[in-house]
Amino acid sequence: MAERLAITTDFITLAQLLKITDIIKSGGQAKAYLANEEVLLNGEQENRRGKKLYPGDLIETAGEAFVIEEESAEEAAERAEKAAILARFQAKEKKAAVKKSQSTPSKKKKPARKKPTGPSSWN
Repeated sequence: MAERLAITTDFITLAQLLKITDIIKSGGQAKAYLANEEVLLNGEQENRRGKKLYPGDLIETAGEAFVIEEESAEEAAERAEKAAILARFQAKEKKAAVKKSQSTPSKKKKPARKKPTGPSSWN
């Protein structure tokens, strides 16, 4: 059975799919992977790393199969909730950092000493 891969955009590229699914570690490895390994897109050989994959596409490689699907309404709501929680947390952390920096007395730098110059300083 194929593993479901929900996307939040209209499409993803084949290289993105390989990276998301941990088949490759970085996007730079996609070209070499596609040159050496068999990748089937809807049953046909595919070797273009920039090939756009849309909902409904079936990708088979490395003994695994993936079906591209649109993100469901529940998944979108959950992602939005997580983003809102993260934003509140970051705002709270930023506020605490500003408060801490305002309550800590700042250390004043000592003015640099002027060093004498000219013939009178040579003695």
